[in-house]
This record gives sequence, structure tokens and C-alpha cells, in this order.
Amino acid sequence: MRNFEHKLIINLAIIIPTLNEEHFIGRLLDSIIKQSVAPEEIVVVDASSKDRTIAEIKKRQKKLSNLRFFKVPKNTVSRQRNLGARQTTCPHLLFLDADMELRERNSLEEYFTEVLNKQPDLAAAQNLPDSDTRKDLIYFKAENLLFKFLKHFWPVITARNLYVTRKMFNKVGGFDEEIPVGEDLDLVQRIVKEGGKLILLISVKLYTSTRRVELEGRRKYALRMILFGLSILLQGHKKSKIKYEFGKFKKSTVKV
Repeated sequence: MRNFEHKLIINLAIIIPTLNEEHFIGRLLDSIIKQSVAPEEIVVVDASSKDRTIAEIKKRQKKLSNLRFFKVPKNTVSRQRNLGARQTTCPHLLFLDADMELRERNSLEEYFTEVLNKQPDLAAAQNLPDSDTRKDLIYFKAENLLFKFLKHFWPVITARNLYVTRKMFNKVGGFDEEIPVGEDLDLVQRIVKEGGKLILLISVKLYTSTRRVELEGRRKYALRMILFGLSILLQGHKKSKIKYEFGKFKKSTVKV
């Protein structure tokens, strides 16, 4: 018997890559449990975490009977996401970072409804900080405005939350597994180059951890992202020398 028997099951697969996410993955999965609708498939692909990430996933499997997880050697997040896509069959894919949160009960329902109504090949909701700090809110609102401005010139969308149709995902060959950083930007730009329709959703906002900003400082992190974008623009994704190591964060105060 499925735990979601009293909910509408939507034809959507959620794919989550993890690496040492014990302080966040439980929060994300709990927020999915509380949604007004349920995704048909949920797949977590873990890159051999050294903490309690897998234990946190297992704790939620009784309430998420459609949740599966796979453990793979650490490589690139692209490989994790591609594997997750291959392990699912739904025509609609939603990639989420492990430190995301669907805070409102109808977040997933509104997300999917807008996608079905507008029928994009590619979409993303606005990202807001999970903190109440005014500076964080200003930072993320500025980032959202920048993404909106660049959409028609040089689309920049991150895979914090990223919707893609399976048809278009397969057409472009998924994420490039040779790109260690910026693989989401590369995927978005390849899909747009193929004529894919990109939209920024207006009906829903999702929440993300501010840990990256906290780790480096807002100004330093913003400068790093600008330099990262310029490096890709001038040198290409594979030649860019900007580095980013996943799974390396200070201990979070988030309780799951």
C-alpha cells in the first residue's frame, strides 16, 4: 500500500544528488512528504558520503514508499544526476539540490501545474534563502533578477531546482559528465541552443540554504560567481579554471 494513496500522484520524477548532506537531505525529504501532491518517483544518488546521509534517507522511506537511493563512487555531480534520470521513467524530471526546501504545502503542485500549462522544455522557480537575514534575501532577489535579465542573452539557471522534459534531456545527452562545475549552466545553454523553451516560474518560490554564501561571505561569493561566469563565457565550460569542491561545508545548525 502506498503512503500517498490519498494524494494525487503527479507524473514527475525528482532526482537529488548528495554528498555529505546529513544536515539537509532529511529536511528536503520531509518537505516533499508534506506536499499536497506526490511525485511518482524520487531518486537520491549519493556519492559515497562519509556522514549519516544514507541513514537520514532510510529514515524517510516508510513515509516515502517511492523513494529509492543509489550509492556511487565520488565523481562529478553530472554523473549522479544522469544516473538518477536513467533510473526513472517519468516524462517530467525535476532536479533538486539536497539543501533545498519546499516550504509551502502546495509548492510542488503549483510548480507542476505551471509547467503543464506553459509546456516548457526547461524551467526553474525563484530561489529564496532559508534564513530571515535581510542581506541574504537581498542577495537572492538580486540573483533572481540577474537570471531573469540574462535569460534572453546568455541563460544562467542553476540546478538548485531545475525542471527538464525527459525528451529534451535525452535529446541533448543529459549533463556533461566531464564538466566538474557549471554543468547545470552548460545543460541549460545546450537545450536553449537546440530551440528548447525556457521559462522562469512565477507561481512558486523554493528555499535554499545560505551555507555557500556564509562560508565565503556574500561579497566574495558574488565576486566568485561573476568570475566563474566570465571564465565560462571566455574559455568555455571545459577550459574554465574556476574550482568548486562539493560536500565541504561547515557544520549546519539545521535540525532534521
